[in-house]
Amino acid sequence: MEKINFSSENFCGVHDLIMKALTDANMGNMPSYGKDQFTLETIALFRQICGDGMEVYFTFNGTGANNFGLGCVAERHHSIFCSDVAHLYVDESTAPETFIGCRLYPVPSVNGKILPDALESRIRRVGDLHHPQPRVVSVTQPTEFGTVYTIAEMKAIKAVCAANDLLLHVDGARFFNAAVHLNASLKAISKEAGVDILTLGGTKSGLMFGEAVIFFHPDAGNAYRYHLKRSMQLASKNRFIAVQFQRLLQGELWRDIARHTNELANCLAREIEGIAVGGGDLAMGGVKLVYPVESNAVFVHMPKALQQQMQDVASFYWWNEERSEARFVFSFNNTAEEVGRFAEKLRERM
Repeated sequence: MEKINFSSENFCGVHDLIMKALTDANMGNMPSYGKDQFTLETIALFRQICGDGMEVYFTFNGTGANNFGLGCVAERHHSIFCSDVAHLYVDESTAPETFIGCRLYPVPSVNGKILPDALESRIRRVGDLHHPQPRVVSVTQPTEFGTVYTIAEMKAIKAVCAANDLLLHVDGARFFNAAVHLNASLKAISKEAGVDILTLGGTKSGLMFGEAVIFFHPDAGNAYRYHLKRSMQLASKNRFIAVQFQRLLQGELWRDIARHTNELANCLAREIEGIAVGGGDLAMGGVKLVYPVESNAVFVHMPKALQQQMQDVASFYWWNEERSEARFVFSFNNTAEEVGRFAEKLRERM
């Protein structure tokens, strides 16, 4: 029997409906560099869903999307604030410093979230020649721990941004999962929540590759398209990124995928809670949930020996060895049967 994948959506293949859209787009010749009909139609669809007046660009990957989006608005003398566990800060190597050239300042987080007071305390020395000047706050939605900012929490962070003349960027690699958890529209948790720039993940939602970067309040005469080229993220055959997003948006396929993966995460969470109630001091081989389960990720306290034993059933990340935390992430092609099979084996080995 094939080993179950609970490691990452990056492990899985392409959603069947997305693959069909790619195949359908693979017909004949079309203009390059985003001038094709699929790109134009997809941008129009984004505006219909999220609001007029915005600009949309497509990139190859998440790191490139973040660097492009932030690089359009932050100069070398600026600073960007993000949580102390943000992917931007922890898992994008030195790409932000190399390509954007500015300083990243980590803000202490609670369950992965930045709190307004903590953010406010980090903004200082404005106008000081010897200090990087604050420019952007970058928030991950959902967070690296799978927790989700409420709309009220996002607006509270936006209020701090507005008071300090800062822009609000959202790293939304799993943004669709947040929308499903909040039972909200994409517009409600982006433009209406005060977001200025959104890096919208596609790869983790069943795409072969590709992300979108949305500027909700573009500057007049902006140079974003030139930054896209300079960032090495301009796709010559852009239709093959755009058409995937078009299909993801049509009929809210994104919502179906996110609802499915969120439900699987909650299914595993219930199994873990049942096991924890049934017996299990962590030191004696027990397991327990670490963070609230609000998207498609579940973090579990688990002894290392047990984690190693369970790797023959499913692949999952040993997230934090110091805290004995394992991470499980659910993809569109995971099933409830897989969750049940894993939970059964877990019970047997405890």
